[in-house]
Amino acid sequence: NAVMLAAAVRDAGADVTVAPMTSDDVDVFRETLRSRSADADLVITTGGVSAGAYEVVKDALSDTVDFVKVAMQPGMPQGAGSLDDGTAVITLPGNPVSALVSFEVFIRPALRAAMGVPVTERPRRTAMLTEDLTSPRGKRQFRRGVFDPVTDTVTGYGPPASHHLRWLASANCL
Repeated sequence: NAVMLAAAVRDAGADVTVAPMTSDDVDVFRETLRSRSADADLVITTGGVSAGAYEVVKDALSDTVDFVKVAMQPGMPQGAGSLDDGTAVITLPGNPVSALVSFEVFIRPALRAAMGVPVTERPRRTAMLTEDLTSPRGKRQFRRGVFDPVTDTVTGYGPPASHHLRWLASANCL
């Protein structure tokens, strides 16, 4: 996720420092955050925020971060708050598609606003779906698709699962 999110942050206009993946040990994770946050305005983490028995990010940051379930798919588990030193932190799900969709929905606009630049949305088009799609009740679902500008149609691309990054890489719309 680090390379993908670093590219997205740069595309939003911000500077990036990428930290290497760290241990699942809570103390080691906290120390990594402390050492890397000194020069950061925002720390973004991925993974360790779901509902498993052992979620290192939740365990390490539960005193200063609010962990919530957002009614969206992919990307339901999220967190926002600060580190002990006051640095803002946003925690994203670990599945790649969930992390990138969450970045686009929440972090990109917030970053641009914090930098004082226009919060530009991604281009939007109205198109006809080429197939019926179902969506879970009570959730906003983001699906990968392929837009055909000649016919103004979108064809769903790949399963909705949040770990299928290759389907996202081959899609041209969300």
